[in-house]
Order: sequence, then C-alpha cells, then structure tokens
Amino acid sequence: MPTYVRLLPLTLLVLAACKSGGDETPDAGTTVVEDLCNSREEALSRPECELKPGEPLERLLALESEPRGGDQDWYRIVLPPGTNARTLLNVNGTYLASSTAVNLSITILGPLPDGKEGSLAKKEDKHAQGAPRPVDIVVPLRDGMAGQTLLVLVQDAPDNPSRPNFDARNPYRLSLRIDQNPDEQEPNDTQETATPLVLTQSGEMLMGAATGYLATDNDVDHFAFDLEAGKVAYVHVIAPDLDFVPNWRLSYELWRPGFTEKEDEGVVLPQVRGGELATARKIKAEHAGRWTLVVKGYRGTNDRDTAQGDLVQRYEVEVRVLEEEDPQDRTAPGNDRVQEATTRSLEAATPGGSGSSVSFAGRLGYVSDRDWYSVRLPAFSVPTLLRYRLVPLDTGGRFPALPVTPSRVVHVFTLVSTGANLDEWRENCATNAAVCPRDFVENPDARALVDRFCRRTDLPAPMCVHSSREEVVDNPRFIALSNFRGVIPVPPHTASLQYYFLVQDNGSWTDDRDYGLEVSWEAEDADELSRYVNGVETSVHRTLASTTAFPAPPDTAEFSVTGQLSHGHGRLRSGTDRVNGLGVRGPLDYDAVPSDKDTYVFDLPSVPPPEDRTWLLQWEVEKLADGGTPHGLALDLTFCDGDPVDGGTSDTCRPVNTGNRGPLTLGYRSDALRAWHTPANAGTSSLQPLYLLEERPNSTVVTLAPYACGCLERRFIRGGTLQVAVTASERLDYERVNYTLRSGHGDYPQSYMVDGGTMVSCPAVTDGGTTPDGDGGVIQSYAGGCNFTYQP
Repeated sequence: MPTYVRLLPLTLLVLAACKSGGDETPDAGTTVVEDLCNSREEALSRPECELKPGEPLERLLALESEPRGGDQDWYRIVLPPGTNARTLLNVNGTYLASSTAVNLSITILGPLPDGKEGSLAKKEDKHAQGAPRPVDIVVPLRDGMAGQTLLVLVQDAPDNPSRPNFDARNPYRLSLRIDQNPDEQEPNDTQETATPLVLTQSGEMLMGAATGYLATDNDVDHFAFDLEAGKVAYVHVIAPDLDFVPNWRLSYELWRPGFTEKEDEGVVLPQVRGGELATARKIKAEHAGRWTLVVKGYRGTNDRDTAQGDLVQRYEVEVRVLEEEDPQDRTAPGNDRVQEATTRSLEAATPGGSGSSVSFAGRLGYVSDRDWYSVRLPAFSVPTLLRYRLVPLDTGGRFPALPVTPSRVVHVFTLVSTGANLDEWRENCATNAAVCPRDFVENPDARALVDRFCRRTDLPAPMCVHSSREEVVDNPRFIALSNFRGVIPVPPHTASLQYYFLVQDNGSWTDDRDYGLEVSWEAEDADELSRYVNGVETSVHRTLASTTAFPAPPDTAEFSVTGQLSHGHGRLRSGTDRVNGLGVRGPLDYDAVPSDKDTYVFDLPSVPPPEDRTWLLQWEVEKLADGGTPHGLALDLTFCDGDPVDGGTSDTCRPVNTGNRGPLTLGYRSDALRAWHTPANAGTSSLQPLYLLEERPNSTVVTLAPYACGCLERRFIRGGTLQVAVTASERLDYERVNYTLRSGHGDYPQSYMVDGGTMVSCPAVTDGGTTPDGDGGVIQSYAGGCNFTYQP
C-alpha cells in the first residue's frame, strides 16, 4: 500500500472539522449540491469527470433534488502509453469527515481478458456506526491496455437497498496513482508463470534467492526450482521488519512436482512486523523434479478474507539444496524406522568392563527426521543398569535453526512379545506392569505416551516406554538439553535383550546440527545386588536399637544402614515442582521406574505400657567430587497397627502408610511448619522447621528436629515393625553416591526449645483410667502421648 495511504488516518483527524449531516434526516442544511458525472456518458464526455494521477477530486454523494439518496458518480481513467503487465492502478476514495451515513463503494470497470467489459475490482467501506475508512484498490493491469479508458463508479452500499444513504455536507475525496509494480518477478501468479529460481553452486551447497512484493489484493507469487532425490532442501521466506505491520500476514505453501500434493505450509502470527517462515525437507525418489514455492498473504480459513496488497513491504526467498550429512541416512533405507534402527551389540562385554559403552553420532537434518538406534545386551543373571545421555555438538548447522519452538525428544523402549498374539502383546504392554513397568504417580500425563506406544498399529510390535525426555525451552536450568540423560534398571534376563532409542523433534523444527548419543551398560552396586534373592529384591531386616542420645542417633553400625540409589530421576515434593521443571528432569520427563528403592524393616522394641517411644531419625548423603549434593532422600513409612479390630485378635499386620494429612512420607523441608502436636490456634511465630540441615565437608546431613517430636505410637509398638522405603528426591545428578540412614528409639517424651529459650515437652502420656479385664483385675489405659500420624 502507498505510504500516503498509511498516513491517511492521521490526515483524517486533522481535516475532520464537523460531524456529517448525511444521515436519514431530509434537511441536510443549506449546502448547495453540485451533482456532476451522473452517468457513463457524462464520464466519457465531460472534462470534470476525468480522474487523473496526482489530481484528487472532492465531490458530494447526493442528488440535487429530493430524494437526495441514490446518487451515482461516474469517472473515466485514460491509461497512459507504456501501460503493461507490471502497471498497477491505485484508486483511493475516502471521506474526510469523522462520520458519514454513506458506506462508500468503488467499482473499477474495464475490458476483461475475454474482451468483454466488466468489473476489474470492487470494494466497500461498511463502517456501520464507526468512523469511515478509506477504500483503497490496487489493480494489476495487462499488456495491451495502454491508452484504453476505464470507468470508476462511486456510490453508496446501503444495508437496505431500498434506502440508499447520502451526505450533502461532507465530500468524499477520490484520487488516482499509476505505478509500476515493484515486484520484478511479475507476472508469476500461477504455476505456469512461476519464476524460475536459479540454483548455483555456493561452497558445499546449491543456493538461489529472489525478492518480491505482494503488491495487489490477494496477490500470489510462484517460484519453481528443481530438486533431486536424496537431497535436503532448505526453504526460507522472510519479510524484513520495516517498522510497520504489513497489510498482509506472510504465508507460504511448498508443493511437490505436479502441483497436486502440498509438502508444507505456514503463516506468521498476527500483528507481526514482517515475519519469517522456513522448512527443511528431504526429497524422496518419487518426489524428485520441479517443486513450487507459493508466497501469499494469509486469507483465513477457506480463503474467505482479503489479503490486501502492499507496495512497500518486500519479502525475500532463499532456497539451499544440501547433501545428506547424517551418516545413518546417507544410504537406504536409513534409520527413520524402528525396523532399520542403527544397532550396536554389547554381547561380548560385561557391565562396566571393556567395550560396555557405545556412542552414536546423528543429526536432525530435516522435517520430520527420526533417528532410531538400539543396543543389544547379552543374557545376564543379575540386575544391571543402562545409562544414556544425548548431547548437542558444535558441528553441522548449514542453515539456521527453523524459526519455530524446538521440541526434541528421546524415548527409550523395549519390544513386548508376551502373549499368544499381537492383540495380547498390546494388552500386556498397556496393562501388565510385570511386562512393561510403569509409574504415573508424579506425572499422570505420561500415561497417554505409554499407552500410545503400546497400542500403535504402525509398529512391528508393542513398544514399552522405559524412559522419555522432552526439551524444555522456557527454563534456564535445562539449556543444551541438560535433562536428556537417565539411568534405567535392567532386570535379570535369560536371553539377549535389546533397547531402542528414538531421537526426533515432535514438531516442525530442525537445525542440521550434529548430536551424540552415549549409552553405557553398567553393573549395579554391591549393596543392591545383595538384596536380591532368587531374582527378587528383598527388604533388609534390622532391630531398632535403644539410645539415650537426642536428637540424633549415634553414628555407629548398631543404628545405621547404608545403601546407594542408582537409577531413576528421583521424586519431587509437589506437582508444582514438576511443572516448573525442578531437579534433574523437565516437566514432562518420564521414567517407568522413577527411583531406585531400598526397603528396610525395623523390628520395634517390646516395652511395658505406656509403650510410647521417641523416634530418632537422621540421614546422610555423600557429596559429589565437586562438593555438590546429588539428591536428597524421601522416606515412605509403613507401620503395623497392633490394636485389635472390633475387640478381636490377629497376628496379621494391618499396614498404616497414610496419616491424617496424606501419605506418611518424610523428606527435608527448610520452612517452619506445624508439627503434629502444634495447637490449632498457634500463631505462625511459634512454628519451627521440622528438620535440621548440616553441610559437612563430604556429606549433607538431615536430622529430625526436637520440635518435630518424632515418636512411635503405642499401637505401632504393639504392631512390632516399621518399614522404611528409601528413594531419591530432588535429584540433581545421576552419579552414584552412598547414603546412610540412622534410626533408634528412646524415652518419651523429649523436650524442645521455643523462642526465649524456654524448654517445652512433647505431649506427655496421661492416665486414661482403668477398665475391668474380666478376671477380676483391671486394664490400665492411657491418653495423650504420641500421635505422629498427624505429622505434615
């Protein structure tokens, strides 16, 4: 659109001096209406009816006599010598007033390509109660029209055809410009007239570029170029930012040879100054030949809107044709399908020994490139670990990353063949955790991912997802794909076992840069292996020892158990932490086994009534070589309730693993919280942290604080056992480190200090009275005391 049209709204504000009187009131004031150019004949014969470039006309759209409505103004345009297919006719009509009842309509009439006369273009301003808007028409002309005469019809476009509007006070302004189209590629509005894009050698690639304009309404520009099978074509369209929003939204279509199948399309976001679109495609053998790029303004669904022309905003087209540089894809069939996965065998290796690690080099070089890899492990009778990591490399990048949000993923699978037929394979994959392990507690959305791969019909067999990583672009913790790593437990297996890795982008992004996929087969730690009996992991049994120490149990073997948490991305304290991408994983990352779990069963003491005992608890996690803490611990507690139900007796453990406020899970928190004994009316100033954190030179130590009043309830003492399941939490690193869990019991109640230095006792046991025992004696009962299951 011409620059003066862009400035027109400001001009209107300056020139508007009064409100229109051209409503339906018959009295339009004392203005004398000079009604000119009322017919085709007058337009063709009278000098005042000729519209000339650079000589605007101001006229009233009203009849001299009553009724005033229904006026039609006709004008002629005489095309100059030299008019050709690159000539643009620009007619602009507008009301200078801030309001008018007229819905200005302009029609340009002239010779059609078939020789008949008809409408070359028509536009209307249906502004309703709003301010009038300019009617701007840009018409591309044709060869052979030099010296010909066109007609312009100006009239109202009434909502009610029987009641045309008029304005006897405010004139409209009609102006004309005749320009040459700045788009030197025109005419290229059809596939047949497509501009050939010449591709010339530039270093290691073929390159071609062109510049164009979408100068007229609904202008469509075509570019054609030849592509060979096996090549990668990078296609880039950009409208440079010229400090204004163009009249159109840049869009493009990429068509395969024959112009019958669309390879890709795209459109920039609304209200973008300029815009950029790009894609990269690998050419299949059946699609070799002449491709067509279509550049146009976005017209909405089903092309129902008008993409206005713009004589100022240019666009640029660039095409690069490159060789395939991914070593896996250079020869057919490549590794785009699981059936053609690039495979490395570790069958001659032992876990952690020579030859137990492999690396793959790959590249996402086009949309939508998929890279499949696999490693084959030999039969092995004890659990092992599979460690993987994907890292971006600095090589490659022969074109800029596509201007869309990257969404790279890595999935790790095994094939499932448990069952009599393919349907049973899929069902077992999706529902049997013994066949395909799964855990959705901390990431419920992952269920759809696991089910999809179990039930897909385009795969050779159901695929069990063991691990998944998704790119995080809005969290600085995960730059350079730092969450693309993991450690997967490998169960004992009697035959060779194959793990598959899929690397791809989930959308339409690529960057032509290399990446490295590193996979290593490692041995489990000795502590973990010692827990397995006949291939099943068992609990470690210990007796909870007594101590007079407080609040930390003694650092001796009698009170300590040790272990190592090797695999899984670890737990987080809340769903908010997961969504925000805390710890070692992104918000959507998934592991079928989220954390290695070590289980301990402690035999509780047999003590006389009242049985309440103080519980002392502490854990210690070794630091990494750089001094960092790799993870914390989460302790899932399960007690046995020893009180009989309905007065009966039973030796069966009635497990209790939830309290009044949720699961009985302990984990470090630094904030001041309510303890199980804190009165409901206590102010926040009386709260304290439930845990004490100590940073030692080589470890991080967490101790249950005296304020927490850690204790063992009477019913649990009578139940006899406490199970503690230890898992990693807030994991920041996958390196192996040892942990120590210390636990013991002592006299109850203990005391803690409040503000001011006053010592306060945990809730004491009180006399609950006696009841007859049926043998002439009495049963002493107790009240108060420990109620630790209220612990937050």
